Amino acid sequence: MKAKIGIFLLSTIILASCGNVGNSLPSVAGNPFSLLVVMNDSAWKAPAGRTIVALFDQDMDGLPQSEPIMDMNQCNQTLFTDALKPSRNILLTEISEKYTAPKITYAKDKWAYPQAIVKIVAPNDTSFVSTINKYGPNIQEYFVRTERERRMKYLSENANENSKKEVADMFGIQIDMPQGLSKSTKRKNFYWITNDQAGVRQDIVIYSYPYTDKKTFSRDFIIAKRDSILKNNIPGEIKGSYMSTEVKYVMPTFNEIWVNDGYCAELRGLWRMRNGAAMGGPFYSHTRLDEINQQVITIEAFVFAPGKSKRNTMRQLEAVVFSAKLPQEINAIKEVEIVADKKK
Repeated sequence: MKAKIGIFLLSTIILASCGNVGNSLPSVAGNPFSLLVVMNDSAWKAPAGRTIVALFDQDMDGLPQSEPIMDMNQCNQTLFTDALKPSRNILLTEISEKYTAPKITYAKDKWAYPQAIVKIVAPNDTSFVSTINKYGPNIQEYFVRTERERRMKYLSENANENSKKEVADMFGIQIDMPQGLSKSTKRKNFYWITNDQAGVRQDIVIYSYPYTDKKTFSRDFIIAKRDSILKNNIPGEIKGSYMSTEVKYVMPTFNEIWVNDGYCAELRGLWRMRNGAAMGGPFYSHTRLDEINQQVITIEAFVFAPGKSKRNTMRQLEAVVFSAKLPQEINAIKEVEIVADKKK
């Protein structure tokens, strides 16, 4: 742990020296999805610390290998000096009898920009553990969402404008594609763009079809439609091979979420090539309704990176998927509040 802290200190000092343009705060330090846990050594070794480890060290869902939700570094409170304060994600903790009840505080950009901070205080170890058990998923989501927002901001400022126009012309949606994705394939109601790299391949696929009824947004329907469309449009290197969803060993995770105040069917799982091609990896998709044109639109990201870590690559592409705006969102009528003049 001392070696890890030393390395973290050095990288923090180097990265913090570069200030954020237009902001008086220094830029955040550390890699994406890294978390600095500020907790005394005794608490770190106690159930309180073990509960934090269990929360952030659990496997990220939808990956073919074990990778934690976040990479943690722990430091004692006495070591949390100015050198470490620009860390991008910080979990501050304090367990003391001076507190009568546990409390969680969320903050941003206190010592650096763009920074995410959560502070948890509790009167004792038992109270701390129960607080993490109850609110841990919210804390976890806060850090994950903040990382996604960072990436989305970067994408909006560095988007592939050519691809952005292609998608807008085909589907009437706006989406911020990364510069690195440049090789596109366009077919009727189907768009596919990739970086086409052998080491870490990244792909985004968008397709649409008419909306029929509510069953359109069920997990089974979405998987069946996915397999049908990708089979016809994404062939493998071996003749007769095609992409499909892995359902035999790991069933994709399906969730109903809200994106830009609209309903979204979220699907996360594994894909594989069938009929000979030995390829596979993780995918993530949003299926939503274009209310203006009554079309179902699916936006999917998938990765092929054999023998390599995939968490951060997938998280980057998830930000691309979340950046999409459908026609009703682009053309939304904004409400304007009119305040009557006060009588004189």
